[in-house]
Amino acid sequence: SPEILSTLMDEMVSNIVEMKDSGNDSDVDYIHRVSRALSTALDASSLSVLVDFVPSIQILVPGVVKKGNILCSHWQLVFLSSKLLCSVLSQDRKIFITLDDLQWADPTMLQLISDMLISISECPEERQRLIFVGMYRDNEVSSDLMLFITNLMNLEGVDRANVNSVKVSTLSLDDVTEMVMSELRLPRRLVSKLADVVHKRTHGHAIFVVQLLNSLVSDSTIAYSPMLHRFYWDQDKICTLKTADNVASLIVSNMTSLPSEELLCLRIISCFGIQVQFNILELLEVIGLAPTGGFEPYLHNLNDQGIIEIVSALVVFTHDLIQEQVYEGTPEKERRQLHCDIGIYLGSKTSLSANFEHEPIDVAIGQLRVSRASNSEDSYIGITSLVSIATSQINNAGPEFFSDRMQRTRFASWNLRAGKDAAEKSSFRAALHYYKHGIAFLGDDLWLEDTYDLCLKLYEGAALSSSALCEETCVSMYANEIINNVIFEDSLLAEYLLIGSLHTSGQCKHSIARGLAVLRQLKIDIPATPSPEVVMLTMKQTEKEASIYNFSQISDCQRRVDSKTRNILKLVDAISKSCYQIGSPFLPLVACAAVRYSLQNGVCEDSASAFTIFAYFEIFLTQSFESGRKWGNVAKTLLEDAALCPATTRARLKFYTFVNFWFVPLKESIKHMEDVEDMGYKVGEIESADMAQMHRYKYSFFGGEQLSLLSQALDNSLRSMAKSSVVLAKMSALDKDLIDTLGGVKSSNPYAIFDGEIGNRQILLNDAQSKGLNNIVEAAHLHNVFLSFWMDDYEEAVKSSDIAMSFPSAKMPGVKLVYHIFYRGIIAYQLHRQGKGEKWLDEGNKMLDQVETWVKNSKPLFENKLVLLKAEQDASMCNFLPAKESYELSIKLARDNGYINEQGLAYERMGKYLMSIVEVPEAESCFLNAHRCYLQWGAKAKADKLWEDWNLGSSTGRLEPCTTSIKHKRNE
Repeated sequence: SPEILSTLMDEMVSNIVEMKDSGNDSDVDYIHRVSRALSTALDASSLSVLVDFVPSIQILVPGVVKKGNILCSHWQLVFLSSKLLCSVLSQDRKIFITLDDLQWADPTMLQLISDMLISISECPEERQRLIFVGMYRDNEVSSDLMLFITNLMNLEGVDRANVNSVKVSTLSLDDVTEMVMSELRLPRRLVSKLADVVHKRTHGHAIFVVQLLNSLVSDSTIAYSPMLHRFYWDQDKICTLKTADNVASLIVSNMTSLPSEELLCLRIISCFGIQVQFNILELLEVIGLAPTGGFEPYLHNLNDQGIIEIVSALVVFTHDLIQEQVYEGTPEKERRQLHCDIGIYLGSKTSLSANFEHEPIDVAIGQLRVSRASNSEDSYIGITSLVSIATSQINNAGPEFFSDRMQRTRFASWNLRAGKDAAEKSSFRAALHYYKHGIAFLGDDLWLEDTYDLCLKLYEGAALSSSALCEETCVSMYANEIINNVIFEDSLLAEYLLIGSLHTSGQCKHSIARGLAVLRQLKIDIPATPSPEVVMLTMKQTEKEASIYNFSQISDCQRRVDSKTRNILKLVDAISKSCYQIGSPFLPLVACAAVRYSLQNGVCEDSASAFTIFAYFEIFLTQSFESGRKWGNVAKTLLEDAALCPATTRARLKFYTFVNFWFVPLKESIKHMEDVEDMGYKVGEIESADMAQMHRYKYSFFGGEQLSLLSQALDNSLRSMAKSSVVLAKMSALDKDLIDTLGGVKSSNPYAIFDGEIGNRQILLNDAQSKGLNNIVEAAHLHNVFLSFWMDDYEEAVKSSDIAMSFPSAKMPGVKLVYHIFYRGIIAYQLHRQGKGEKWLDEGNKMLDQVETWVKNSKPLFENKLVLLKAEQDASMCNFLPAKESYELSIKLARDNGYINEQGLAYERMGKYLMSIVEVPEAESCFLNAHRCYLQWGAKAKADKLWEDWNLGSSTGRLEPCTTSIKHKRNE
């Protein structure tokens, strides 16, 4: 579980902190450097979350405040753990991590370690100082462990780690023979048959070889013979030695001679599994479960016999099969009674007990510290941990062990508490386990008047945990159980989860239909027919109603919003995801309804998504950028003070992608995408993080970032993206294909992540068409538009452009529309000048007019594009002087705003125009400068084509400065 990783991390940080007592100045300086590195890597909020996972951080980084009760997702743990380790590794010292018995690790633990190591491997310097050793039995490898091993092997394949496999085999027959010869001081000929039996009975496991030989000596099967002056044994008796079918039962068969007190110790320890804290055993001595004199006197003898070992504050069975045999060998009734007694007593030491709640907190905590190691942090048993231990003991006793109805209901509530604690630590598998047991304890008493609330919370917890684990079938099962048994208002959270589950499983139409039905049942009016007329009328009515409030009134009306309102707003968010996914015309109607509902029932951070979508459609449908900015600012204000959580992360993604993008420089949008990506991984909103990452790469490409750097970044992201969203991975693979093709990278195959299912863009397109995935079909055609444009295949670009434009989603405002319109305008003017007809002049003018409506929103983003289109227009209309002036201005604006790609494009377009009016030297100078810009951008294929097309090797043109600026002026 994540608790193991937490313990490892905490011990590492504690060891670092303890170095300050070494008296060595370099150690003290090292501690300060690690503290500074960690403070730089994580902000105060993240450190507060990390403290809950690694308590010693408060000592290493003074001033960090622990918030407590923070829901920590899998990806948040990966992010925080990776940052912690990288901060330590960055200070020139190595970390050696060893984990044994990985074959018993649960899938959550393996995935957590795998993702953490993958994250660290992305840091070239730090990864060289990390050594990870994982040990497992190769005959007990699960599919989860095999995936873990494969992930590590893949790191070596991309030169991000050195992976070595070392097979440690069991003892061979010769090894056992040498051991017996050494112990008995006899030659090989005398011990060979004995050694053969020992090897067969122990399968060569060293610990069991020793155990078996000791047992043979202790029962005098092997004894010293004074007559022979050596050890002697009856070989026939050795060969007929009765043992169980496996090694563990051999050891257990020798336990029959154990004193009853030692056997009782083992049975109690086995109730906790493979290991238990010594402090827990000491607590049990109070209720008389321990043998006479307590546990400690007997544990030493058991340790000497190799049955258990005491490691720090833990008592551990030396082998899981020993624990299994001891546990299964305990009579069932006695075993259940032990679980019951242990669970009830430990529960009395936590808030699970009503009496415990009335004790002062310092007294309660003090009861959990025991005498054996009172000065050690290891002696502390956390309240949360004790709750889970007590609840697990009751669960192992089983619901059928308890006949009293009140007692069963009480234990169901224990499982609810343990499930909540596990979920807060992002241990959703454990949480689901507790919720299931809680439901089982209620048995036939589900949904009765006195168990209604408890039952509702257990089922909601099970549905939420199943959702976090992406187990959509379970989400549907638990959510439907709630919906079928509670009043409608109590089912809203379940409806939200069910609608989200339908979206995740690809049933977007079903998700929308169910969501609309729920909203209508809530008397939230959604027109049945989303015709363009109805949509425009609804938008107009919503604008009118919302405009009654000014910006200050809406911002100031934020107040405490009840859970019903929040659940309804969450429903809207879930519905909008499916609407956007398939381009449903219900999306603006749902947003309008949510805006009106928020204004009537309370505006909060959950309203931000609705206001963002409403602002988006004000821009898209009415072309009212001012109205879009107005309602976008409402969403922005709601999000400014909002807590970081999945819902607000999704809302921020929508705001920055669809609204804010129009009013800021492109590089500012890139920074916003980086922030949302970071937020998404912190709170476990992986879909939003991946989408932000996809947009960031897209913005960076259009913004002129060095293509090789983009390609490398996409290499690092594509495979992990494919795990969480195949659709986003396919769209990003198209982006990488475009980048690598322009960069002249011929060995690249971004589709390899799909393991042979998708081989190239055409196969991807065919696959998407067959599955009705219009968003991927559109993306594939746009990919061809952009590639054909840059490689001067304008007729091919037009074909793909026409197909892409046939999809309604292609006309929705966003970065892809901006550059589609921009490139199509240039293509149209060029085709007109090539004599393809006046329609292309009209088409170019249409594209120019569209860009002109955008330029007032953000000059840094749009002005150079508008000026270049005007140059193309003047060139098409033979306005020679204005055309040259506009080309030169476009070059300057692109350079000043840092768009090296568009600076090269403007040079190239000017060169072609000058060549057409036979100003050859000036044209060649433009081509040479364009070539230089393209090389600086990293578009080697484009640069090579330009060089060959215009025979620049024999050119006498001159080069001008080709620099980029990373600074941008905001539109004032």
